[in-house]
Amino acid sequence: MKKPFPIIDMHSHLRNDILYHTTIAKQSGIDVVVYMANTKPAMDTKEKIFKSWEEKRACHAFPVSAITYNLKGKKLVDVDEIKDYVIGFSDDGKCLKNISIMKEILQKDVLVLAHCEPETEYIEKYSNRLAQAGGRLHVQHVSKKESVELIRAVKKDGLKITCETCPHYFTYTKNDLETKVNPPLAEKEDLEAIRQGLADDTIDVIASDYAPKPRKTGIAGFRSLIPLSYGLVIQKVLTEEQMWKKLSENPEKIIQLERFLKYKFHSW
Repeated sequence: MKKPFPIIDMHSHLRNDILYHTTIAKQSGIDVVVYMANTKPAMDTKEKIFKSWEEKRACHAFPVSAITYNLKGKKLVDVDEIKDYVIGFSDDGKCLKNISIMKEILQKDVLVLAHCEPETEYIEKYSNRLAQAGGRLHVQHVSKKESVELIRAVKKDGLKITCETCPHYFTYTKNDLETKVNPPLAEKEDLEAIRQGLADDTIDVIASDYAPKPRKTGIAGFRSLIPLSYGLVIQKVLTEEQMWKKLSENPEKIIQLERFLKYKFHSW
């Protein structure tokens, strides 16, 4: 298997050791990682994001800002001050229950990466706000059949919604592994729906949801991203071209990578 394009993992958690974890990403064949805001402290101001940019990294690594201060779901961060220095905004790890805040940030026309819990319920709520406010909504780690069906319908309505899934959701069911992950591993029908959603382009991206130890819930990792994705090619779920689109071309478009590669304020 020859890697013709840069691999972009648009969902990772690097916590507070960017160099160490991006080294694992690079060793795993990943060229670009997008990392979430749930560091300590959370990346919710321009000053904290600049500090993150100053850290050394082994591959390209681009930050995401929190949507709300300290990921508390109560007050929107200063989006206008931050937006030029981040890929997008996410309270990933926590579902934003305040729908008014979701509508407000969607109106800013920045990339909003949404952790939905319960999954299908909040995809529907956020999609309704997307229809009202406009903007760009990206649904993270889709795992359920009902979610795939809903996103398929929302896309047909012409809304700017994209989504991702992770290798564990198209590889394992809850009966295959006795492990915890959020969202949880589901039933065989959910796994099949995820695979169909990838095949018909309802699901745009495959991302790892990597997080380092001492993560107590989760099996996601950089090392499994490419091998398990290529398993879909071997099983004839996807063509090789489709797989590369999910790992490279589509994430590049969604995160608008080109605007970041010209910036010089980062350490690499």
